[in-house]
Amino acid sequence: MLENIISADQLRGLATRKTRDDEFKSVRHALVDEEVAKGWILTKRNRTTSRLRKPKAHDRRFEDRVWTLLYRMGFSYLSGQGGAFLLLDADEPKGPDNQIDVVAIDDEVAFAIECKSSERPRKFVDFSKDLAKHVGLRERFSRAVRDQVPSPNKRPSIFAIWTSNISSSENDKMRAEAERVSLLDVGDLDYYEQLVGQVGVAARFQFLADLLEGRAVPGLEVTVPAIRSKIAGRVAYSFCVSPDYLLKIAFVSHRARGKASDIDAYQRLLKKSRLKSIRQYIADGGFFPTNIVVNIANSRWLTFDRGKQEAEAKSLVFGWLHIRPAYRVAWIIDGQHRLFAYANHPQAKKSLISVMAFVGLEASEQARLFVDINAEQRKVKQSLLQELYAELHWDAAEREVRVQAILSKAIQVLGF
Repeated sequence: MLENIISADQLRGLATRKTRDDEFKSVRHALVDEEVAKGWILTKRNRTTSRLRKPKAHDRRFEDRVWTLLYRMGFSYLSGQGGAFLLLDADEPKGPDNQIDVVAIDDEVAFAIECKSSERPRKFVDFSKDLAKHVGLRERFSRAVRDQVPSPNKRPSIFAIWTSNISSSENDKMRAEAERVSLLDVGDLDYYEQLVGQVGVAARFQFLADLLEGRAVPGLEVTVPAIRSKIAGRVAYSFCVSPDYLLKIAFVSHRARGKASDIDAYQRLLKKSRLKSIRQYIADGGFFPTNIVVNIANSRWLTFDRGKQEAEAKSLVFGWLHIRPAYRVAWIIDGQHRLFAYANHPQAKKSLISVMAFVGLEASEQARLFVDINAEQRKVKQSLLQELYAELHWDAAEREVRVQAILSKAIQVLGF
C-alpha cells in the first residue's frame, strides 16, 4: 500500500506552501516564548493564536524544490506533505525504512525520488547503504502503483537519487547505473526549473527523454497507414498520429542533460508566448494542415509493410508503418510550437497531426532542411542559424566541427 499519494488537482494549497522559503504555523499565545526559543519568529498576534515563521531547513527546502518541479511539469499524482510511505498493511509503522521523499506518477511513468542535501559540500557518507535502501523498495513500489493508480499501459518505475551539495564518486555512479537508479544534482534541478519556466508542462517530455533515452514507451506501439517516399535520396514517411503520441517520443534539444547552455536552445526554438497563443488557437477549434517534420534517429524503431498499389509510382509507396516508440527518438526539425502547444491540452489525444518523418539524417542534413523550410516561410535570423549549428554539432565526432559549434555559441553569447 502506497500512502499519502494525492491527485495533483487537490494539491494547489500545498504547492503554494512548498514554493515559499519559510514555513509557518499558528500556536496559542502561551506557547510563543517556547517556540521562539526553538528558532521561530513571531509575525502576527491574532485574538487567540499567534502566527510564527522560520526559514526552512536546507533539506526541507531542497525536497520542496524537487516536488514543486514535478508538480509544475504536470504529473497527475504526487506525494503529499512528508512524502509517501510504502506499507505492507495499515498497522505497519511509518519510518525512514519505508518512506519515499517525492513520488510523481502519470500514465507513462512512476517516479520514486530520494532527496539528499547538505549545508556544505561533501561526499556521500555511505552511498551503498543509501542506494540499497532506495532500490529495496522498487518491487513493492511498482506493485502498489499498479494497484492504486491503474494505467492502460505497463508503466515503468523510475528510481532516482537527487542531491544538493553532495558529490558522487565514479564508483557511486557505476553502482547506481547497475541498479538502474538515476543520479541528479542541484545543477539538474536549476536546469529543469528554468526549462519549466520557459515552456511550462512541455518540459516534462524533455525530462522523460533525458532520463529514459532509447527506452521503449510501453503500450504505444501503433500501425498507421503511410506513404514512403524518397526526397533528395532520403527515405521519408508521411502519416498522421495524435499530438499526445508524438510528444512522448519527441525532443527539441540535442545537448546533454543539465547543461546551462541548453536553456538558450529552448528559449530560441520555443517561445512561451507563442505556445500560449497556439494553445488558444487549438482551443478555439483551429487545426494545422501542414506537416510536423521530424528525424527518427534509427530505422530500428520502424517497420514498413508495402500495401496493395492501385497505381505504380516510382518514388511513392503506400503501406502500413509499424512504430515501436521510444523516448527521445524523434527530433523536431520543424513544427516545434505546433506540437508542444498540445502539451497537457484537452485536444492532445483527440486531434490528429500530419507528420513527415525522415530516418537517420545526419546533423548537417537536419540543419539544412530546417533552413530550407523556414527560409521559404520567413527570413531566418542569422542568430538562429548560429544557434542551430551549435545545437546540431555540439557533440560532433570531428574536433574541427565541435570547435565551430563552440564558436557559433560564443558569437551568440557575445551578441555579435
